[in-house]
Amino acid sequence: MKTKIIVLSLAVLVIGLFLWGKWGSTDPADSAALATGITSVAVTDPIPPYDFGSVSMLKGNVEHEFEIVNTTDADLVVAKAETSCMCTRMVLRLPDGTEVGPFGMAGHGFTPSVNATIRPGEKIVVRAIFDPAAHGPAGIGMIERVVTLDTNKGQIAMQFRAQVTP
Repeated sequence: MKTKIIVLSLAVLVIGLFLWGKWGSTDPADSAALATGITSVAVTDPIPPYDFGSVSMLKGNVEHEFEIVNTTDADLVVAKAETSCMCTRMVLRLPDGTEVGPFGMAGHGFTPSVNATIRPGEKIVVRAIFDPAAHGPAGIGMIERVVTLDTNKGQIAMQFRAQVTP
């Protein structure tokens, strides 16, 4: 069982590192910006991971909102949304205030389609929801997860981490 957990953890880490290098569009002409409550970066730049710090399994889910602002002069079309693990869900708040989701890990249950258009100057909010108890007692320790949006400007990936405690 420990070997499976170690292999799974390493696989998630490798996927996370791979996605880290693939975030956003590679077109330098794209100037869409992504802003969290503290940081604002262009979609072509890596998005800094959000750190929940220490998270207790007993206290339940934790959430973080990433705000994506379209600062280009063209529409940003979100086609797909997914998470890197079943312990993580994502809900999108569209420019008109409508929420869609929850979205989860590809291939695990119903995945609603997105097909959302963010016009120049508009924003969407990506709420990442992590369940620290999802992996049971074996899930204690450092975790890293990724939520991604596939858009017409490339993939936008938002990573978070937490130190899960009992």
